[in-house]
Amino acid sequence: MKKNDYFIGECVDQSHDGKGIVKYEGFTYFVNGMITGEVGQIKCIKMLKNYGVGRLIELQKPSPERVNPKCHIYQGCGGCHLMHLSSKGQQEFKTKRVKDCMERIGHLEVDVQPCLMQENPWYYRNKVQMPLGYDKNGQLVTGFYKQKTNDIIACNECLIQNEESNAVIQRVKELFVEYNIKPYDKVTHRGNIKHILTKKGYHSEEFMLCFITYQKTIKHIDQIVEILIQEFPHIKTIIQNINERHDNVILGDEEKILYGKGYIYDTLLDNQYKISLKSFYQINPIQVEKLYQTAIDLAHINQDSVVLDAYCGIGTITLSLAKHVKKVYGVEVVPQAIEDAKNNALLNKIDNAEFVCDDAGKYMVELVKKNTHLDVVFVDPPRKGCSEEFLEHLIQASPKEIIYISCDVATQARDAKYLNEHGYTITHCQPVDMFPHTFHVETVCLLSRK
Repeated sequence: MKKNDYFIGECVDQSHDGKGIVKYEGFTYFVNGMITGEVGQIKCIKMLKNYGVGRLIELQKPSPERVNPKCHIYQGCGGCHLMHLSSKGQQEFKTKRVKDCMERIGHLEVDVQPCLMQENPWYYRNKVQMPLGYDKNGQLVTGFYKQKTNDIIACNECLIQNEESNAVIQRVKELFVEYNIKPYDKVTHRGNIKHILTKKGYHSEEFMLCFITYQKTIKHIDQIVEILIQEFPHIKTIIQNINERHDNVILGDEEKILYGKGYIYDTLLDNQYKISLKSFYQINPIQVEKLYQTAIDLAHINQDSVVLDAYCGIGTITLSLAKHVKKVYGVEVVPQAIEDAKNNALLNKIDNAEFVCDDAGKYMVELVKKNTHLDVVFVDPPRKGCSEEFLEHLIQASPKEIIYISCDVATQARDAKYLNEHGYTITHCQPVDMFPHTFHVETVCLLSRK
């Protein structure tokens, strides 16, 4: 097979990122947009040593789970990966992905529950960040960078972002045109506005708007702010973030509050949280409540339990646990996150949660040295998973249960293998669809001491 050759191939599986896997004459090809069981005419567009890349030219046998994507820029944008799959198809894909990782990486036979899907999987993202630029006709556009390029694909309405963000960003764009405020150009380093960022509280409906700029000031900003707060009463704060860097880092270090107090509030599992511009707060508020409630329900805890929440962030899981247990410790290495966590505990009048700013692995060492009794340990690490130091001392602490929440099932399976070799078995595995229409899946596992 050579580049630009055509062949008829059947999709036998899908990769972790949703690409179709096609076997032809003993060779593997990855084909965007193909679903397991489909047959089509494929053009070879790249040949590498161990695999090829194909493009679907004509579908000859479609999957019963194929649907027409609602988004008109779906093919070019790259932000969503599975919009051509039905909800049932996406559920099967995500459930299978978790099971495959547990088997191939963890070498574990796990009874994976069907992925918990979102009833209405549209307009769910409570945080939005959009770059600005000009299209080929010189018109100001907002949208998303095309994969591996600096070209912006114009988007006036993203179907997975909250509707108010779509409306506010459109109005901001109109005002920038009216007041002749120019976007930043990555090549020439001219212009000013790099991104528009928004956050919205799902329960509170409080709205944050941020202009990320290259320059220290924005022309006519007082008039623009006044118009926006009149037209959008949910806007509680408007911030300017100044980023003079020439790389792909979005937020700079300097902030100016243009309106309001610089933060908003929202509620998660009956606790209130203060959300600043740089606070980490889960993207999908509906599904994160399902995720956290599932984790709490899986743990055998009561009013006498002592619990650790490792990698606790701003304390959302820690504070959700507090009313169920005697004592809960939260540890996180990011100082601002711990400060936010302590403030959130005060805000909710929770006094049985103790937060520590430290590396989770080093903190576990200290707990083991002090012979601190832990009934259950909750872990929700970053994408890279838990450090080996943390896992070693987690085993030494010997809690009866570990609740492992993960945004990357591959590293979770790796860590579960290590824990299984040292006395813990996965007794429940529940995927949760936190990001509908993408290949991402969140997983919560209960590991019980053998």
